[in-house]
Amino acid sequence: MDVPHSQNTAPVLEFRCLYTADIRRKQKRWQDGRLRFHTFNKRVMVYDEKSNFVGDTHWKGSLDFEEGEELELERGGIMVEVGECIGKRDQDLTELVDKRVKEREERVAAKVAHASPSATFLRNQGTPAGSALLRPKPLNAMLTPTGHYGRAVVPTSSPFEERQAASRNENEPPAKRRKQNDATSSKNGYAQNLMGATLSLSS
Repeated sequence: MDVPHSQNTAPVLEFRCLYTADIRRKQKRWQDGRLRFHTFNKRVMVYDEKSNFVGDTHWKGSLDFEEGEELELERGGIMVEVGECIGKRDQDLTELVDKRVKEREERVAAKVAHASPSATFLRNQGTPAGSALLRPKPLNAMLTPTGHYGRAVVPTSSPFEERQAASRNENEPPAKRRKQNDATSSKNGYAQNLMGATLSLSS
Protein backbone atom coordinates (compact mmCIF):
# COMPACT_ATOMS: atom_id res chain seq x y z
CA MET A 1 0.00 0.00 0.00
CA ASP A 2 1.55 3.28 -1.11
CA VAL A 3 0.94 6.24 1.18
CA PRO A 4 1.47 9.79 -0.10
CA HIS A 5 4.78 11.30 1.04
CA SER A 6 3.00 13.85 3.23
CA GLN A 7 1.49 10.96 5.23
CA ASN A 8 4.76 9.00 5.41
CA THR A 9 6.25 11.35 8.00
CA ALA A 10 4.97 13.04 11.14
CA PRO A 11 6.72 15.58 13.36
CA VAL A 12 8.03 14.53 16.77
CA LEU A 13 8.52 17.47 19.14
CA GLU A 14 11.19 17.30 21.84
CA PHE A 15 10.88 19.33 25.06
CA ARG A 16 12.79 19.78 28.26
CA CYS A 17 10.69 18.72 31.23
CA LEU A 18 10.60 18.30 34.98
CA TYR A 19 9.11 15.16 36.49
CA THR A 20 8.41 13.94 40.00
CA ALA A 21 6.95 10.89 41.70
CA ASP A 22 6.02 12.99 44.78
CA ILE A 23 2.48 13.86 43.71
CA ARG A 24 0.99 13.94 47.23
CA ARG A 25 3.81 15.85 48.93
CA LYS A 26 3.78 19.60 49.31
CA GLN A 27 7.54 19.74 48.78
CA LYS A 28 8.08 17.94 45.49
CA ARG A 29 11.53 16.79 44.37
CA TRP A 30 11.68 17.58 40.65
CA GLN A 31 14.12 15.91 38.29
CA ASP A 32 15.26 17.08 34.87
CA GLY A 33 14.32 15.07 31.83
CA ARG A 34 13.33 15.11 28.19
CA LEU A 35 9.91 14.64 26.68
CA ARG A 36 8.98 13.55 23.17
CA PHE A 37 5.53 14.31 21.77
CA HIS A 38 4.54 12.17 18.78
CA THR A 39 2.00 14.23 16.85
CA PHE A 40 0.56 11.37 14.77
CA ASN A 41 -0.85 9.50 17.79
CA LYS A 42 -0.49 12.12 20.58
CA ARG A 43 1.84 9.86 22.57
CA VAL A 44 4.01 11.53 25.21
CA MET A 45 7.21 9.68 26.17
CA VAL A 46 9.39 10.88 29.06
CA TYR A 47 13.11 10.10 29.51
CA ASP A 48 15.58 11.06 32.23
CA GLU A 49 18.85 12.92 31.54
CA LYS A 50 20.65 9.65 30.73
CA SER A 51 17.95 8.76 28.14
CA ASN A 52 16.42 6.04 30.33
CA PHE A 53 12.70 5.59 29.74
CA VAL A 54 10.61 6.95 32.65
CA GLY A 55 7.06 6.45 31.37
CA ASP A 56 4.47 7.45 28.82
CA THR A 57 0.88 8.55 28.33
CA HIS A 58 -1.43 9.80 25.60
CA TRP A 59 -2.19 13.50 25.43
CA LYS A 60 -5.92 14.05 25.90
CA GLY A 61 -5.87 17.84 25.73
CA SER A 62 -6.16 20.25 22.83
CA LEU A 63 -4.11 19.99 19.65
CA ASP A 64 -1.56 22.53 20.91
CA PHE A 65 0.98 20.74 23.08
CA GLU A 66 3.25 23.45 24.45
CA GLU A 67 5.38 24.69 27.32
CA GLY A 68 3.71 24.85 30.73
CA GLU A 69 1.42 21.83 30.28
CA GLU A 70 1.15 19.45 33.24
CA LEU A 71 0.25 15.79 32.84
CA GLU A 72 0.43 12.50 34.72
CA LEU A 73 2.00 9.37 33.25
CA GLU A 74 -0.13 6.23 32.97
CA ARG A 75 2.00 4.09 35.30
CA GLY A 76 3.93 4.89 38.42
CA GLY A 77 2.02 8.06 39.37
CA ILE A 78 4.62 10.42 37.91
CA MET A 79 3.72 14.06 37.28
CA VAL A 80 5.41 15.87 34.39
CA GLU A 81 5.70 19.60 33.69
CA VAL A 82 6.56 20.46 30.09
CA GLY A 83 9.46 22.88 29.57
CA GLU A 84 10.78 24.66 26.49
CA CYS A 85 10.80 23.05 23.05
CA ILE A 86 14.35 22.11 22.07
CA GLY A 87 13.82 20.34 18.78
CA LYS A 88 11.62 18.91 16.08
CA ARG A 89 12.25 16.01 13.77
CA ASP A 90 10.18 14.11 11.23
CA GLN A 91 9.56 10.44 11.97
CA ASP A 92 9.19 8.01 9.09
CA LEU A 93 5.83 6.24 9.39
CA THR A 94 6.16 3.79 6.49
CA GLU A 95 7.27 0.96 8.79
CA LEU A 96 4.35 1.63 11.14
CA VAL A 97 1.83 1.88 8.28
CA ASP A 98 3.18 -1.32 6.68
CA LYS A 99 2.91 -3.10 10.04
CA ARG A 100 -0.73 -2.03 10.44
CA VAL A 101 -1.56 -3.15 6.89
CA LYS A 102 0.12 -6.51 7.53
CA GLU A 103 -1.81 -6.98 10.81
CA ARG A 104 -5.08 -6.15 9.02
CA GLU A 105 -4.31 -8.72 6.31
CA GLU A 106 -3.51 -11.35 8.97
CA ARG A 107 -6.85 -10.69 10.72
CA VAL A 108 -8.73 -11.07 7.43
CA ALA A 109 -6.85 -14.32 6.69
CA ALA A 110 -7.70 -15.63 10.17
CA LYS A 111 -11.40 -14.85 9.64
CA VAL A 112 -11.34 -16.67 6.29
CA ALA A 113 -9.62 -19.67 7.91
CA HIS A 114 -12.29 -19.82 10.64
CA ALA A 115 -15.05 -19.74 8.03
CA SER A 116 -13.52 -22.59 5.97
CA PRO A 117 -15.86 -25.07 4.18
CA SER A 118 -15.16 -27.90 6.64
CA ALA A 119 -16.13 -25.73 9.62
CA THR A 120 -19.31 -24.53 7.92
CA PHE A 121 -20.15 -28.14 6.98
CA LEU A 122 -19.86 -29.20 10.63
CA ARG A 123 -21.98 -26.25 11.74
CA ASN A 124 -24.69 -26.99 9.17
CA GLN A 125 -24.66 -30.70 9.92
CA GLY A 126 -25.80 -30.17 13.52
CA THR A 127 -24.60 -33.56 14.78
CA PRO A 128 -23.55 -33.97 18.42
CA ALA A 129 -19.99 -34.77 17.30
CA GLY A 130 -19.84 -31.58 15.23
CA SER A 131 -21.20 -29.42 18.03
CA ALA A 132 -18.83 -31.04 20.53
CA LEU A 133 -15.88 -30.03 18.37
CA LEU A 134 -16.93 -26.40 18.31
CA ARG A 135 -18.06 -26.01 21.92
CA PRO A 136 -15.30 -26.07 24.56
CA LYS A 137 -15.67 -28.47 27.47
CA PRO A 138 -16.10 -27.04 30.96
CA LEU A 139 -13.10 -27.41 33.23
CA ASN A 140 -15.02 -29.55 35.75
CA ALA A 141 -15.72 -32.12 33.05
CA MET A 142 -12.03 -32.42 32.23
CA LEU A 143 -10.82 -32.78 35.83
CA THR A 144 -11.56 -35.97 37.72
CA PRO A 145 -13.63 -35.38 40.87
CA THR A 146 -11.60 -35.87 44.03
CA GLY A 147 -14.30 -35.54 46.68
CA HIS A 148 -13.61 -32.73 49.10
CA TYR A 149 -11.88 -29.73 47.60
CA GLY A 150 -8.44 -29.06 49.02
CA ARG A 151 -7.85 -32.62 50.27
CA ALA A 152 -5.81 -35.21 48.45
CA VAL A 153 -7.23 -38.71 48.08
CA VAL A 154 -4.67 -41.07 49.63
CA PRO A 155 -5.07 -44.75 48.67
CA THR A 156 -5.08 -47.33 51.49
CA SER A 157 -2.42 -49.48 49.81
CA SER A 158 0.41 -48.66 47.46
CA PRO A 159 0.57 -49.98 43.87
CA PHE A 160 3.43 -52.29 44.96
CA GLU A 161 1.29 -53.81 47.71
CA GLU A 162 -1.60 -54.31 45.27
CA ARG A 163 0.67 -56.12 42.78
CA GLN A 164 2.13 -58.31 45.54
CA ALA A 165 -1.34 -59.28 46.79
CA ALA A 166 -2.49 -60.12 43.26
CA SER A 167 0.58 -62.29 42.54
CA ARG A 168 0.26 -64.02 45.94
CA ASN A 169 -3.38 -64.88 45.24
CA GLU A 170 -2.48 -66.38 41.87
CA ASN A 171 0.43 -68.53 43.13
CA GLU A 172 -1.07 -69.92 46.37
CA PRO A 173 -3.55 -72.80 46.44
CA PRO A 174 -6.86 -72.07 48.13
CA ALA A 175 -6.75 -72.20 51.94
CA LYS A 176 -7.83 -75.46 53.61
CA ARG A 177 -10.82 -75.48 55.89
CA ARG A 178 -10.48 -76.78 59.47
CA LYS A 179 -12.26 -79.87 60.57
CA GLN A 180 -15.13 -79.19 62.94
CA ASN A 181 -14.59 -82.28 65.20
CA ASP A 182 -10.86 -81.74 65.85
CA ALA A 183 -11.26 -80.00 69.24
CA THR A 184 -8.28 -81.63 70.99
CA SER A 185 -5.70 -80.28 68.59
CA SER A 186 -6.73 -76.75 69.33
CA LYS A 187 -6.56 -77.22 73.10
CA ASN A 188 -3.46 -79.39 73.36
CA GLY A 189 -0.40 -78.02 71.71
CA TYR A 190 3.30 -78.69 71.68
CA ALA A 191 6.02 -76.17 72.37
CA GLN A 192 9.76 -76.15 72.66
CA ASN A 193 11.67 -74.52 75.51
CA LEU A 194 14.93 -72.62 75.17
CA MET A 195 17.02 -75.76 75.68
CA GLY A 196 15.29 -77.65 72.87
CA ALA A 197 13.13 -79.99 74.99
CA THR A 198 9.59 -80.60 73.76
CA LEU A 199 6.85 -79.49 76.12
CA SER A 200 3.30 -80.79 76.15
CA LEU A 201 0.62 -78.22 76.79
CA SER A 202 -2.64 -79.55 78.13
CA SER A 203 -5.54 -77.94 79.86
